Amino acid sequence: MPPVIIGPRCNQRVTCDASPNNARSESFIAANPLDPYNMVASSKRFTDPAHYGFSLAAYATFDGGEVWNETVLPLQAGWGGTTDPAIGWDNAGNVFVIALPFSISADPNDLARAQDLLGVVAYKSNDGGRTWGMPTTIHPATGDDKQWCAGDVSPTSAFFGHVYVTWDGGGGVQFARTTDHGMSWTGTVGQLAGSLILSGAVFSDISVAADGTVYVVALSGTNIVMTKSSDGGASFTMPQTIVTGITLISGAPPGFAFPVLPGGTFRVITLPTGCAGDGAVFVVAWADQRDGDTHIYYRRSNNHGSSFSGPASGQRLLTGGVASAAAMHEFHPQLASTPTGEIGCAFYLFGPHGGGEFPPSLIDVVLAVSSNNGSTFPDRVTVTDTPWDPSIDAPHSHGTAETFIGEYFGLDATKNGFFPLWTDTRTGVQEIYFSRLAVSPADVYIRDSSTDVGDVPSPGR
Repeated sequence: MPPVIIGPRCNQRVTCDASPNNARSESFIAANPLDPYNMVASSKRFTDPAHYGFSLAAYATFDGGEVWNETVLPLQAGWGGTTDPAIGWDNAGNVFVIALPFSISADPNDLARAQDLLGVVAYKSNDGGRTWGMPTTIHPATGDDKQWCAGDVSPTSAFFGHVYVTWDGGGGVQFARTTDHGMSWTGTVGQLAGSLILSGAVFSDISVAADGTVYVVALSGTNIVMTKSSDGGASFTMPQTIVTGITLISGAPPGFAFPVLPGGTFRVITLPTGCAGDGAVFVVAWADQRDGDTHIYYRRSNNHGSSFSGPASGQRLLTGGVASAAAMHEFHPQLASTPTGEIGCAFYLFGPHGGGEFPPSLIDVVLAVSSNNGSTFPDRVTVTDTPWDPSIDAPHSHGTAETFIGEYFGLDATKNGFFPLWTDTRTGVQEIYFSRLAVSPADVYIRDSSTDVGDVPSPGR
């Protein structure tokens, strides 16, 4: 394999909280298109993990990830918390955290305390994530869930600065956008926020190409469906099925509401992730259990999603010398692309670590990278310098037997490389960690300054 180039700022601790009540999980990260050293992230921040009580916190860095500051996002009166963070930037340096507010049961003995979801809202910061205003409502509805967000961050796009949001609700995937820096949110042309763009589908993901094409993928039964917009979200194409016959992660023992992996107690579901590469390339990936062990599968299009190569049910992302060992489970994939078309896929790898008769089942973060625009992913690196135990400080999900480490984690990419952001328990508390790294080619790396004396180069300014 080509050499792995890792900056001296890998495995940085983003949060620092001695209280196990403030467990962190389910993270998102996005870089400022005007300044790649300014990144904003968000995650759940628990306050009552035994009763699944939490809200969202936001984190901001202005030096590429060395130093982070934290803000607990404010709640409106009557809210018990917020959940499911997603982030998008516009072209004026505004950043939005999209959240789901919920109410709290008045009964303190109610183990499933998150009761009614109250719709989709947007928090906005106009100073790179230092401060945040009160949220504005994008769509008020008790059935909304599982939102996603992406901004058009390409100066070459005619729609540079648009921010797009999707969520589950109203019979499928609904859509909203802002074209005026968050002053208003609308749907497709002539519609209010909440346009239905993928009927009967759930768990959507948004990716925006350099030319402004907006791709939305979602799960429909055991298929993945897609729609796209070439006019800045004014309209979307008829849905098309792009993956068929996937094997969803399954296996919920008695007392568990969601599937868990062998050796684990944390909930896991199959979520699709999409990524626009260079030119007309689009890649979709997901965790699939068809092989017994869970592996990341993918499909690739080189014509804006009009057709996809390979089997209709997808192919393994990692094969041959970079394949995962037996009994190791790959899950929670996230895709991101650099401006020059290197596509990265970060995922959690769970299974036995170490020797002995009963080695512990731990998690590593892995990054696989394609330098040929998503055709193959021959470069693989373990991001974490020590694996972490998902059973440590793990909240219980909705009062059930399974524990919670999040249903996704963060990944973004800029000219400076790839930036995974994940949950980690190495301190004895669920915290958020971050790395700056790239896998071949290394020419995107220079030293930050003449005083940068790291062992290897790090992303340059």
